[in-house]
Amino acid sequence: MTNLPLIQKLIHFVQPVFAGLEHWVGDWGLAVILFTVLVRICLIPVSVRQSDLAASQFIFSRKAAELQKSWTGTAEALAEEMAKLMRQQKFNPLALFMNAIIQSPILITVYTIFSQLGPAAHSILVPWVSSIGVPDPSAMIPVAVALTSGLTTMVTLIPGEFMQTGSVKFSFVLITGISLLILWTAPVATALYYGTSSVWGALERKILSRRVRRRILEQLGPEANGEASP
Repeated sequence: MTNLPLIQKLIHFVQPVFAGLEHWVGDWGLAVILFTVLVRICLIPVSVRQSDLAASQFIFSRKAAELQKSWTGTAEALAEEMAKLMRQQKFNPLALFMNAIIQSPILITVYTIFSQLGPAAHSILVPWVSSIGVPDPSAMIPVAVALTSGLTTMVTLIPGEFMQTGSVKFSFVLITGISLLILWTAPVATALYYGTSSVWGALERKILSRRVRRRILEQLGPEANGEASP
């Protein structure tokens, strides 16, 4: 995967950035955190767009449920109405994952660069690890970051008053498991990027959830949370 042309281009572009940041702050770990913040700042427009799409998805699901409940016509006509509703809400499920899709090659790039640096990438942030270019032999970092990433999923774009508790718990288990799988044997630098991005994402969602709530209430009114259950 690291031999893909896109990854090679990213490595060629990102390596000097990391070198410059490390020269500026004097620590590879701090350089990774600063790099992550820069990436997330560049992705703010994508995050705002995702918040709009999350609102559209929620509105579509509620209106679709109401339509199915009250529909008395044929199944073919219902399918046409559902397609029309989807177009009205500009509902595109894949677009909701745009942020993760964009960051995936960046995460692979960070993994590759620091795997190549190996024992040369020292950092005071994790003093029990000789270098953030190697995995944490104690597994403390991947476990801590995986749990943190899981916990951040509890901060959702859709406000809690509209959400079902079970879906949030499922997200925690799913994301924690996936994160452990990704980070278990990865260099510590990968976990620093992953964890910093997760915390940033949670703060971003907390802010943008107000925008989402306003749009949902504009479209559905106070009854928007009528189907939510504890």
